[in-house]
Amino acid sequence: MSLHKLLTVSCLLSLALVSPGCKSLPKASAKRESGQSGLMDGSFAAQNACNPKNHLRPFIIEWDATDRSSFEAQAANDILVVRYEGCDMTILEECRNDSIRGSQGAYKPVEWTSGALEKMDISNQGELYAKLPLSVGTLGGRVQGGEKFKMEYYVAGTRNATRDAVYREDLASNPGCEGATHFIYGFNLGAFALGSVTELNAEVGGSLYGFGAGAKTNKRSAADKQGGDLGLCKGDTARDVDGCKSPIRLTLRTIREGANPDKAAMQTEETSASLNAAGMVNMKVEMSDRARMHYDSAQAKMAARDGKSCLAELDAYDQLEPTRKSTDPKVYVSQTRATCLMIAGKCGPGKALMRKAYENTPMASYGPEHMDKAVEGSASMNCQGKMDPRDELIQGAMELSLGSYTIKKKPEECEASYQKVKKNKGVKPKDSDDSQVILATQNLYATAAGCFGKAGDCDRAWKVFQDELPPERTSMIQDPKVRAESVRSIFENMVAKCKK
Repeated sequence: MSLHKLLTVSCLLSLALVSPGCKSLPKASAKRESGQSGLMDGSFAAQNACNPKNHLRPFIIEWDATDRSSFEAQAANDILVVRYEGCDMTILEECRNDSIRGSQGAYKPVEWTSGALEKMDISNQGELYAKLPLSVGTLGGRVQGGEKFKMEYYVAGTRNATRDAVYREDLASNPGCEGATHFIYGFNLGAFALGSVTELNAEVGGSLYGFGAGAKTNKRSAADKQGGDLGLCKGDTARDVDGCKSPIRLTLRTIREGANPDKAAMQTEETSASLNAAGMVNMKVEMSDRARMHYDSAQAKMAARDGKSCLAELDAYDQLEPTRKSTDPKVYVSQTRATCLMIAGKCGPGKALMRKAYENTPMASYGPEHMDKAVEGSASMNCQGKMDPRDELIQGAMELSLGSYTIKKKPEECEASYQKVKKNKGVKPKDSDDSQVILATQNLYATAAGCFGKAGDCDRAWKVFQDELPPERTSMIQDPKVRAESVRSIFENMVAKCKK
């Protein structure tokens, strides 16, 4: 089942307790088709559980490991947008630009916290609505039947968006954003466990689900729902940390109507609005300090792959430092602008500025060829959107090389990179020393097969290897059977993971 379907929450699965306007609630009944009880369908609590304004920090304990993994994969590239009406929440998976990742914003690196074990009791329906309303549909009948639940959770870190707000006009050009109401501003990472604890008595300070080395209980409860591993949340190794960084709670913000006023103000002359947009609020602060704040923010947004927000921060910096603008290649900040232009889908202008910037550094002493290779290397790592064939070829080859030797990618990522190279095989090398283009196609049989093999798709790895292996590698072998055996042997030695 897709993440899109799994994240559509029924009207009872809400965090609000106020709005009387929810019309999708079922009528009160002894039981529903699902077998669950009718809960409190006719009660005030049920009828008023549908106001999105009051459920902006939901726990996502209904998601399984696959859902969480899919969410993290999407959040690695873009801010996620949702449609949240009544009590129905759906992540709009198409509300993004796949060709320019981060075009609507991105999430900053994790801010790790010291954290502490938190506990939550669910003894009746009122507490379930108030504390875990997204679980009313699955736990409501059991709570009504007298079961009690305890939840323990540990927040190890938080990831917040690079943008404080998303405006309706930002999404207007993308039909996949139709009906969007909120965006996920941030999410907590950590671990949680929730289970029925009838007749369970934990020692004071102890953990029901294995948090900490000294956790003791009279009767250990099995978790009905869990994410991450509470037992690893106090560990010191990288493996431990990896077990305590599951998404467990979201922070939602309403999408604002109209256009971004700061963006409009930054395009005007220095009026009070534009000065305020540039951050010139506290005149007691030194200008250089204010400019550095914008520059530091631009660096953080560049690292998060949010090119548009990075450029906005640099625009604010430029207004505060008019003699040292980021558009001036003689100023070191120009290299940041060049990179953010590439990330924002403006590859050509980004390369042009980067090349001019390098001419004002010691790199110029190595000659123009060296600078060109450095610029193309930066482009291969950062450019998105429309690219010229040479840049796309080099980028695809670099991605396949990383996928083959360094990073385990998904098969579809290997396929996208392979198609970039295959599509641009006709690019001519500048000369016999143009190794970036020559090796991109010459080694395709190895890098593409290696990427697919490392990703776990051996069938595709074998097919690509056969398609791309230069004929001269086995042309001296006359016997077809021996030739076939030789090709297979070369493949298995090169992609050991696919050895039969």
